[in-house]
Amino acid sequence: MFKSYLKIALRSLKRHKAFSIINILGLSVGLACCMLIGLYISEETSYDKFHANSDNIYRFTREFISPDGSTSLHLSRVAPPFGPLAREDFSGEIEKIGRMMPVGGPVKYNNRLYEEGNFYFADPEIAEILTFDVIEGNLVEALTQPGSVVISDEMAFKYFGDEDPIGKSINFLSQADLIVKGVFKKLPKNSSYQIDFLAEITPLYAFYGGREAMMRNWGSNNFATFFTLKPEGRIEEIERRMGDFLNTHVDEEATTWTALHIQKLTDVHLHSSLDDEQGQNSDITYVYIFASIAFLILAIACINYMNLATARSATRAKEVGMRKVFGAGKGKLINQFLVESIVLVFFALFLAIGATSLILPYFRSFTGLQLEFDLLTNLPLVAIILTSALVVGVLSGSYPAFYLSSFQPLKVLKGKLTSGAKSGALRRFLVVVQFTISVILIVSTIVVFKQLDFIQNKKLGYDREQMMIMGVSQQVADQYEAFKNELLTIQGVKMAGGSSRVPSGQLLDSQGTQAEVNGEMLPTSIVIKSLSVDPDFIPTYQMEMASGRNYSKNFATDSASFVLNEKSVEVIGWKSAEEAIGQNMIYAGVRGKVIGVVKDFHFESLQSEISPIILLNRPNQMRNLSIKIEGTNIKSAVQQVEELYAKFSPNAPLNYNFLDDRFESLYTTETQRSQLFTLFSGLAIFLACLGLFGLASFTVSQRSKEISIRKVLGASVQQIVGILSKEFVILIIVAMLLAFPVAWYFMNDWLEGYAYRTTLGASPFLLAAFIAGAIAFVTISFQTFKAAVSNPSERLRDE
Repeated sequence: MFKSYLKIALRSLKRHKAFSIINILGLSVGLACCMLIGLYISEETSYDKFHANSDNIYRFTREFISPDGSTSLHLSRVAPPFGPLAREDFSGEIEKIGRMMPVGGPVKYNNRLYEEGNFYFADPEIAEILTFDVIEGNLVEALTQPGSVVISDEMAFKYFGDEDPIGKSINFLSQADLIVKGVFKKLPKNSSYQIDFLAEITPLYAFYGGREAMMRNWGSNNFATFFTLKPEGRIEEIERRMGDFLNTHVDEEATTWTALHIQKLTDVHLHSSLDDEQGQNSDITYVYIFASIAFLILAIACINYMNLATARSATRAKEVGMRKVFGAGKGKLINQFLVESIVLVFFALFLAIGATSLILPYFRSFTGLQLEFDLLTNLPLVAIILTSALVVGVLSGSYPAFYLSSFQPLKVLKGKLTSGAKSGALRRFLVVVQFTISVILIVSTIVVFKQLDFIQNKKLGYDREQMMIMGVSQQVADQYEAFKNELLTIQGVKMAGGSSRVPSGQLLDSQGTQAEVNGEMLPTSIVIKSLSVDPDFIPTYQMEMASGRNYSKNFATDSASFVLNEKSVEVIGWKSAEEAIGQNMIYAGVRGKVIGVVKDFHFESLQSEISPIILLNRPNQMRNLSIKIEGTNIKSAVQQVEELYAKFSPNAPLNYNFLDDRFESLYTTETQRSQLFTLFSGLAIFLACLGLFGLASFTVSQRSKEISIRKVLGASVQQIVGILSKEFVILIIVAMLLAFPVAWYFMNDWLEGYAYRTTLGASPFLLAAFIAGAIAFVTISFQTFKAAVSNPSERLRDE
């Protein structure tokens, strides 16, 4: 029986070529989109699951709380004492606990110098908690031996080529000679932590002033601290006792200003956006968004099939009637039409697999993800694809099958069923659904691009054009003023200002603040972030002073003075920037007066509100230098800066970039997502138009004699086009009216995630209406105009 169904299905698809091509093309595009989005989602949700014990790996995070109860900072790393003390206090719950601290810097071997960012000092337990594919050596043992380091195979080749790296010595930061004791396979791309070097932790003691001093340091939150639970251990028990843990070890009132939290490692990539994450994480919201788009695209493709299948009911009515007369039951007819649907879907599936294979290299390059689509070795993936195709075939073919099989043979053979009138209401409903989805996607795409344009072009409160940012090595820091003086002699270098951090970065530093308000020294209710600068920082960025003055080398007292931004003035409670001048403040234990207020500027991403900032005159903390370059010969100026840097810092390579590039990288992920969103939205609209085209073609063919008679009776081309298009236009207007409130709700909610955002306004909706209307009108008019200008005699001669 199945063989018969299959043969009839193939004949039917061959006989109705236009119907088959439109549906196969639509379904193949829909399935290919779903495959690509499915690969994207699969990769995004796979992060950190390669660790053997991934479901049992957690990390501590630390929150800092302002006096008003709000979060001033939430860090993914904690202070060095937390790990060892947690091992003791939670011994009944925690099985293993280990710390690792990132310390990027120059690595030297055989007079070759490289700047490395993925360099960590770690406890030996890290090699047991996380999974490393060991190539050579024993990682746990190596991390117990002072002066040892284990490296990735990529770094082993980079530094040693084909030589055996074991026993070789590398120098880190011109301070520590480390012996290579092991090699591990580079961690996969879907790792939240990219690690190339793991060094034994002893060299860090010198940085903290000794091991005991490190164990008393609660302010240096630099240690990523991971742990695993015992089989009987419970996270809830650790969380219940963390308040007492803080009050016991930090201070008696620690829980009023800080808190510890626990986060599962596999949740980091999609559920975490803390202030000091090692890389740029994604967001589970976008996984849901793209999963929804995949579903909507496939729904549109299925709707196309249902629309055209029910529209063709009149052409198949006599076939159904004859089959029933010859004894075919309703069940057999349903099976026949379902087989037709499934066969058509599998044709589309083969095309979709081919299209996915061709597009994947470009899609992989665009997203930067290591997407794999290997059907020969990945049997679960094959099973998912085949099952999905079968489900799509059944779902899309179910209504047409039940509808067509319900025809009564007597009425059909008497000619009483001559059109698909009974399915007209459903077809109209499905067209409305299609274009409602399409208009929602168009509005969403416009709003996303409008917001991206807003954040990329918003005035930041300073000049970022041709601003070169370079790191300051210790050798340059020791000769800071001499270096700057020579730097300013380079042609093209206009100004240079130093700072502890640079715009586009994050403000992670803060200390206690008291300010004079109405003659009384009071603590601030919100934490004020600190930024160490030299007197040239504000002029280099062309920031504007709201009142007072900038720091100056001519005033010795400026080392105990303060410059604030306008947000700080507001937080403290002063009425204006002018009132702030001359007021007393205590910051980080230093008492001084406010000498200036700089106008607010956007230091961090526009997803964050402007923070209250105090700019401290601390020339000894300049870790970065911002260099304003003028003229067109930027390359020459940069080359001279490199030569000067090499002269002052021969043991550390110059690490630099441009501020424009740094800001662009802040929004790289948003830009990629918006482009993907646009691509898939465009394909959804294409599918909707493809279905509309097929439906318009069928409608025109059904009303061909009517069109011919109208032409004979004197109807103009414009009148005929209007008559044929009227129904579709009304449906599209209804779709717009339904889509606009839904789009407004979701996009307004999405914009709430940005502290600084564009307004929705009417423009996205008007533009979406124009685009959707124009696309639909062109799609419909192509067929209606063709029918309107045809020769009526060719149709009427059949009568």
